[in-house]
Amino acid sequence: MGGQSKTADAPIVGSRSGVAVGFSLLFEGLALVRRRRDLWRLSVVPLACSLALVTFALGLFYGYAGEVHGFMTAWMPGLEVEAWYQWIWIGPARLLLTLLGWLLFLVAVAASVVAAGLVANVIAAPFLDALSQRVEQIESGTLVALGEGGLRGLVGDVGRTIVGELQRVTFFLFAWGVIFALGVVIPGAQLVAPWALIALTVVFLPLDYSGFVLDRRRLPFRARRAWLRANLATVLGFGTAALLVCMVPGLNLVLLPALVTGGTLLVLRHPPARSASEAQ
Repeated sequence: MGGQSKTADAPIVGSRSGVAVGFSLLFEGLALVRRRRDLWRLSVVPLACSLALVTFALGLFYGYAGEVHGFMTAWMPGLEVEAWYQWIWIGPARLLLTLLGWLLFLVAVAASVVAAGLVANVIAAPFLDALSQRVEQIESGTLVALGEGGLRGLVGDVGRTIVGELQRVTFFLFAWGVIFALGVVIPGAQLVAPWALIALTVVFLPLDYSGFVLDRRRLPFRARRAWLRANLATVLGFGTAALLVCMVPGLNLVLLPALVTGGTLLVLRHPPARSASEAQ
């Protein structure tokens, strides 16, 4: 597989093949995890953390489903029928609003599941980083390791991993909250907010699942943006696959190791233009 990573690093921007390549990284990551028992052991703690927090999030939504649905649809106008013939246009309008209301509710559920999974990733960040390191060793035969040796280096690496994941999760939750708030406050923005949330998630998830290998290269945020733009189609393909997984409760837990593995492969196959190891 190491030889493949050297020949597949040309960015594919805006092409269908690039999207397909990115989408397939999830399945390639899943196949690699299934083949390697050493990756199973590194997946136990992240899976347990995700299971606990996602179950908690879904439990909250189950207990307050009516309130959440009412909040998401409070802006919708009440369409009253005063004569039978008004059903010709009010009937389809009511159906459309009903479908839109449930779409908004499902977007809120999916976003909460994603958020719960990301919080679990913060807790399990050292184990996910170890998983990413092992995948990098398997894929390329080498590992970019920038920390010091010994206990001090180990503590520093763990702290770096947790802080990096916490920063990514904080950014996502803040951006999600801003879009959600604007969608509630601004009239008519409710039609745009769900799609903006989906677009944000599709772009963010690849940056999160590939964040461990990018952190090891000490890649600054500006360089990460340049890397994203240079490989936009591939990143969007992987992000779409990740979003579809996160929208299925339970599936996102089982496939968490495959998502981190796919994110690591994404960086190895399409390496950023600059890394800390190259700059030294």
